[in-house]
Order: sequence, then C-alpha cells, then structure tokens
Amino acid sequence: MARSMVLLDREIDFTPHDEALSGRQFRWGFWEGRGLQTREARSDEVIKYLRTFKARAVVDNPPELSFLHILVPPQSLPLPPPFMDLDSGRISSTDKNLVALYAGGYRPGSSLSGGYLIYDARKDSLSVIPRLPSDDLHGVMGHQSAVVMCDAQGEGYVLAELIKKGFSQAGVWLWKSSAPQPEWVSLPGSHPLPSSRFTVDLCFSYRGSTLCWVDLLKGMFLCDLNQDCDNKFSFIKLPLDCPALDCNLEESSFINKFCTRPEEFRSMACVCDHIKLVSLDESGLELSVWTLLTDHSDWIETSKYNVDKIWANVNYQSTVLRQLIPSLPVLSIHEDGVVYLVVNDESIVDHRLDHKGQYLLRVDMKSNEIQISPQPTRRICYQLFASEFSAYRQHLQD
Repeated sequence: MARSMVLLDREIDFTPHDEALSGRQFRWGFWEGRGLQTREARSDEVIKYLRTFKARAVVDNPPELSFLHILVPPQSLPLPPPFMDLDSGRISSTDKNLVALYAGGYRPGSSLSGGYLIYDARKDSLSVIPRLPSDDLHGVMGHQSAVVMCDAQGEGYVLAELIKKGFSQAGVWLWKSSAPQPEWVSLPGSHPLPSSRFTVDLCFSYRGSTLCWVDLLKGMFLCDLNQDCDNKFSFIKLPLDCPALDCNLEESSFINKFCTRPEEFRSMACVCDHIKLVSLDESGLELSVWTLLTDHSDWIETSKYNVDKIWANVNYQSTVLRQLIPSLPVLSIHEDGVVYLVVNDESIVDHRLDHKGQYLLRVDMKSNEIQISPQPTRRICYQLFASEFSAYRQHLQD
C-alpha cells in the first residue's frame, strides 16, 4: 500500500552515481581548454548537465524520514570553479505527484549557477527548467519561492516564481509545461508588498488555481490564476493573536532568534483542503493552530495544545528525556490535528554544546497520541517538508 504522506529534508546533496549517465562521464566541453564563453553558453551547458540527473526516492511512514536522492554522473574532471555550487539542491514546493527543487545555488536575482528540477513520482523522472531570463532585473525573495501546481487535466504543471519589481512591488513569472513551446512568461500586473523586507519562508498551491507565498513574520501573498488581472493578487495578514513581527523593532533574544529563523516556531500548509497556520508561543510551551476561512476574510483559531501533554505522555517518558522545548513544527497535510516536532537533547558542558540526541515527534493533538523517532545524528537542521508524492508511486518499488 502506498504511503499517503512523507517527510523530507529540504536540503539535498547530489550523489555521484555510475548509473546516472549509463556509465558515461559528463565533460564540461567549454571549460576544457577553451575557457569561459558567454553567460548564455554557460547556462546552456548547465542545463545540459542537469538533464543527465536521475532521481531515486526512498519512502517511509512518518515520523520516519523519507529521502529524495538526486543522482549525478561521475565527473571526468572536478566541477569547474564557476559551477562548484552545483553539488546540492533545495526542495521548494510540491503538489500531488510533483516536487519542485532548485538545483545549485541559483535563485532569481542571483548570479550563481543552476536551474529548476521537477520530480514526477508517477514516472520516477526529472525534468529540467532553465533559470528566469534577465535575472539582474529580479530581487531574491527567499530560499524557496518556486511553486509547482498540477494543471486541471493532470497531464502537465505550472511552475511559478515570485519576484520583486523595484523595492515594494511583487510580480509572478510562469512556466507552463503543456505549452507547445514552454518558456518563462511574466504575468501582467503587480501588487504592493507589505514590507520591502517581505521574505518567502515557504510556498504552496491551493485548490488548483491559487499560488501562495508565505512570510511567517508578516503574512501570505496570493496569486489566483482564475481571476482577471485587476483581482489576481492579494495579501493576507497573519491572525491578530499571532502577531506579525518586525526584526528591526524587537530586541529580546527570543524575537531575534525568531526573526532569524521563523521556521523554528511557525509553519503553514494546505491541510485537508484548508490553509492552516501553526505556531509555538514565545515560551515554546503552547501550540496554536489557525484555519483560514475559504473566502480568505479571517483566521479562526481551531486548536490549542500544551507541550506539558507531550512530556506527560507515556511514550515520551519511556525515552527518559528531560522536558525539552520542541521546535520546527510541520503540519500533516492529510491528518487534521497532527503536527510533527523536533526536540534536541543538548546541554552546555565546559562551555561547549553537548549533543546527546535528536528526536522527531508525531503529535496527534486531538487524541494526545505521541510517536517518537530517534534520529541517528543531529540531521534535522531545517524545517522538514511534507509531501504526498509517495501516494503516486504504487507501480514503483520503494
């Protein structure tokens, strides 16, 4: 039986593999004795290289981690210096059978090499999409701002990027895989950002037509592709009792840490066809969940959960762990009321950090059931990524 949801690490180190190019080695022709050519020529060579990649998914039931391995061909020479950052990728978004990744350090507005990879779980394949044109005109919006969305027919997809236009406007570029000749196209119009410091912490698609980019400190920017140009863009603030924070105005150590890495305490996702926000309070002792009304008019607080209940649970106590403050909350996208949390058993010994263990928790806030998965190392450093691509791999062997 296919697993309906998996948890992945967003950061992926590319793995050299002999089978990735059927035993053949990839050679950087323009680098071997001919020197660097134009930017367009270098970009074409990068795309050619990315097209040799393969993917291998290893899935497991949460709270166990799953893995999406990106296999690259063996190198006849080390990566040329301008392309040293093409050794890893980062997952940006997912929709049904698809997962969108950045390959390399490239982001819109950056000069680093790379592009986009789309993993299709139905075919167990990778597609390559080139970087946006005229990157020098775009501002970087975050580490992951590429939203993938399956089309209504389920045969193709849309990849969308949110970019800055000037200092205070946002615009969207689209890549439609089903177009006769797919290419990046800029959507007409733009929308004012709530702040010049709006940063995309996560992104996802909603109900087959809406693209969502979330700043966990400020709110959510939406683009509804079914609306006309004048009504396509909108911005939704955070709930009133889940305060928006300005890093420049707050000075407490908690707020400084929060602003540096808001994913430590908050997350948002589409859960059972509703947009939900989860947040730990300032003490880290209470979880709150809000649900956005379908007309986007307001947030409703739908649950609260005290961390004391985790510590009192028999499964937690059986680990003989101290009362550790959880972090990195991730909502289950299929089970309402289920959240995944990370706890690190650490202490300061002789002015050094002593790491004793890391644990991934599955918490059912309705039934107060707790599952605990010890991690072999302190490998969860960033917020995990929930995806349902595993449900589309019935015909594939894990």
